[in-house]
Amino acid sequence: MHHILPRDIVLLAAARTPIGRFNGSLSDFGAIDLGALAIGAAVSRAGVDPARVDAANMGVVVSAGLGLAPAKAACVRAGLPDTIQARAVETVCASAMDAIALACDSLVLETSQVVVAGGMESRTNAPYLLGPKFCRSTDRCERGLRLRVKRRGAYRFLIDEDHEEQLRATDMIDPTTYDGLFWPEERKFMRQYALEFAERRGYTPELVNQFAAESHRKAREATEKGLFREEIVPAGQVADDDLLPADRLQRELAENPDDLASAYNASTPADNASAVVVTTAQRAAEMGCKPLARILGYARLDGPASDYVAAPVRVVSHLTDALRAAGRPTDFTIIEVNEAFGVQLPMFAEAFQGMEINVHGGAIALGHPLGAAGARILTTLVHAMRRYGHRLGLAAICYGGGGAYAMALEALA
Repeated sequence: MHHILPRDIVLLAAARTPIGRFNGSLSDFGAIDLGALAIGAAVSRAGVDPARVDAANMGVVVSAGLGLAPAKAACVRAGLPDTIQARAVETVCASAMDAIALACDSLVLETSQVVVAGGMESRTNAPYLLGPKFCRSTDRCERGLRLRVKRRGAYRFLIDEDHEEQLRATDMIDPTTYDGLFWPEERKFMRQYALEFAERRGYTPELVNQFAAESHRKAREATEKGLFREEIVPAGQVADDDLLPADRLQRELAENPDDLASAYNASTPADNASAVVVTTAQRAAEMGCKPLARILGYARLDGPASDYVAAPVRVVSHLTDALRAAGRPTDFTIIEVNEAFGVQLPMFAEAFQGMEINVHGGAIALGHPLGAAGARILTTLVHAMRRYGHRLGLAAICYGGGGAYAMALEALA
């Protein structure tokens, strides 16, 4: 599936919070807190009256415990009117890019005028899920029966009796792992598919770690030079991404030298929110706003869960073919592609020759905030395009369950 946009859809601003490690620098901020920061910064930087923003799409994967209508809650907390038409989008790792694609479609169809879109995720603050029924029998608990609880409030409960025994008899599920990384149809984690991909390709740990080291180097250099600062809105006192210290990285490498999906060479859980503001070129001119870039089109490909690792390459090819057939430019010189696993990096280097790839490092170094990831890479892309003088750029991301998204941008002066 692809959509080469028939109207000039422009990106007015793109902003993101810092990226926090799991239980790291953003632990005090929930997903809605982070979403509000990114939305507020994007709208402010766009120079748009918040009352003019009539729609919002926000990706979020681990939504348990966020309360009713998390996308709208983030918008209202950011100062947007409560008349806004907001939706939460869940397309696993591509949620935020899907949210932006939906925004483009609504602008083409003229069902909205100014849209804020992106994603938000706090994997640190995801709650544990307690199974409703006993999964094993004990002296006083029978498998298959429900937990015995009492109401503590409107939506809170306490275990009523035999506390330790009931806890031993039931299951606790981590949704950031189960909902974000586990394919229930085949009972496999995304990590297993990545390892199988590396085996088919013959990628060695030495090769993968070599590429991972470059991701870490570029991210650390960009952070030290303040190259992310123009895209980041601080979260409290946190203004920079939460990178692993160099000694911790070396320890991870030393302890797992043969692991093709370790904390050194694979993306790790992270907290972040990122948002963009999009509208038509005509409406931007009417509002006196200066766009950063034009969105040329996007593409989505779905397939077996086992093929998701290679899907970014296929979806980029699909999008560029569609752009070429439509008479649009395809001489892309820069790409931001999500680094879910380091085993993808040799493939990216081969497939995207002639393009600068993840100029400031990627998710292996920065972390992976699931529902915000697609907007994060698009935000980094548009700022890098303007900083380094790239006219045409691509963003691409795979997602668990089997698929990938890609989006094409043209920088505007």
